[in-house]
Amino acid sequence: MTLPTTIQTGVGQSLVHKVSRLFNGSLSDVLTELLQNARRAGASRIDIDTYDLAGHPTLIVRDDGSGIDDPTKLVTLGDSGWNSAIADREDPAGMGVFSLAGHRVEVRSFSASAGHGWRVVITPDAWQTGSPLTIEPFEIVMGTEILIDLPENWETTLDHAVAHCSLHCPIPVFLRGHAQPRADFLAEAIYAEDCDGCRIGVFRGLGNRPLDCPRINFHGLTVGCDFPIVSEVDHHEPWSVKVDILDAPALQLVLPARKEMVQNEALVALKIAAERAIFRAFASRDGHRLSYETWRRADELGIELPEADAWLNAWEPQTADGHGIPSGERVANEPMVLLDSYDPDIDQGAAQALAFGRPLGRRPVRAMNALAGYRWYDALPRVTDIAFTIGTEGRSVRYADEDVLPADVASGRVEAITLDITIELPDAPCNNERHSLPLEALVCRNDGYGSLDEAVILVSRSATITPGTLAWLIEASCFSYDEDHDSDSWDTQHRAFEKTARQIACEILLGEEQALLERIRDAIEDEVMWLIPDGRSINLIAGAGTMTLSIVPRETTG
Repeated sequence: MTLPTTIQTGVGQSLVHKVSRLFNGSLSDVLTELLQNARRAGASRIDIDTYDLAGHPTLIVRDDGSGIDDPTKLVTLGDSGWNSAIADREDPAGMGVFSLAGHRVEVRSFSASAGHGWRVVITPDAWQTGSPLTIEPFEIVMGTEILIDLPENWETTLDHAVAHCSLHCPIPVFLRGHAQPRADFLAEAIYAEDCDGCRIGVFRGLGNRPLDCPRINFHGLTVGCDFPIVSEVDHHEPWSVKVDILDAPALQLVLPARKEMVQNEALVALKIAAERAIFRAFASRDGHRLSYETWRRADELGIELPEADAWLNAWEPQTADGHGIPSGERVANEPMVLLDSYDPDIDQGAAQALAFGRPLGRRPVRAMNALAGYRWYDALPRVTDIAFTIGTEGRSVRYADEDVLPADVASGRVEAITLDITIELPDAPCNNERHSLPLEALVCRNDGYGSLDEAVILVSRSATITPGTLAWLIEASCFSYDEDHDSDSWDTQHRAFEKTARQIACEILLGEEQALLERIRDAIEDEVMWLIPDGRSINLIAGAGTMTLSIVPRETTG
């Protein structure tokens, strides 16, 4: 065998015999292809109906367009037959009618060149055999009618499929004489602009949706696309776009199914244009909360935006069982100091001193590092260190994030507790501010998590804190729900923790006897109170292994 000196691309004849496998055969895909062809033919209306013809349920799709001039083009795979203007503008692939492969189809259409109408019947097997099909004259003066034997599964989905395919179609579609609802693909966009044959609409919240949700409308055919997403630092509704294609031939769909866009230079350019549109939408508003990095990206794309709005959320302490970082009210136009998040016991300890007044001379606000780089943000003082000094038995012990107290420091009263805070001043980084603020109590998780096994609870000797307040501080610093599937419910775990916290607080503040009474009171409330009849009371005397119990009428006041 002698090797050829040149070769060229082509389509093998065997592809024709496999044509039924090019499409998935869904009714929506078929209707989409037929509606696209009617639109290209200049139709001003499409009618869809069902009839019983010769005992066969039949779907009819009729348009008033220019018709199919050359019947040969209809069944030539890859030859669209459209004129050069349409071919250049839309890149039709000549595959649309093959979405009907495997079905009995009758096509009736008008040929302008012949000056009369024609008709052809394509039997289910003819799609793959390539056998000759007879063209007959037919009385039709305009447009095209396509009759399809209607499968049972298509009958049940017809109304839904027609409504879906008609929603964003640029020409009216009628089902059984009723106009189908149509909607602007970019309706409810907060900003829109034209760009290179497309209309780009910007939407808030669209970025939360799956990537395969409709993002591009190709004259009624909608597909997904991974357009850029832009988020503000404290909003959970990312911004993205939807695109209505008007006249953009370089933007193409992957054949034959047309379910996604071809990844070419035109699509890359469209994504950049979409990103610019999003930033222009921000520019049209009064202010934004973009991160510094995102703001710089806008500048790179030539979109000038002001700096992010100069406000931050008031700092609030975390709780051990909390979800996410808590944020307080907006703070602006007053002296502020940035404060990061620490472990819950550190946060709760600091909050005792920071919650009232301005002991630091400024309002503590939650640090948001995504804003670092803006001039107003970088000019704010920042807390760089938080620690606690515990005075006990003539010495000082330090406790800070990730610290563990010495083993000989046990829960109970101590001489004093102070909160030590270091503040870095941006205009004088070498001259840090230091503040020492007295505290009444400190709960140290001591590297424990969700329990009191490792925790150390300390109260200064001069403290006036109540058992209830201390119990709440213990809970906020340490309680965390164990989500193990064998564990009790949140309510059960929480009730048990509350009891233990109250007992510890009473023992430290009131002594062992009061702590014991608290335990007895809890036991009675849980196990006895619900047994006492309405209007009655019980008298209980117990001790030394004996118990006297009686039910008596409840005393009333006259």
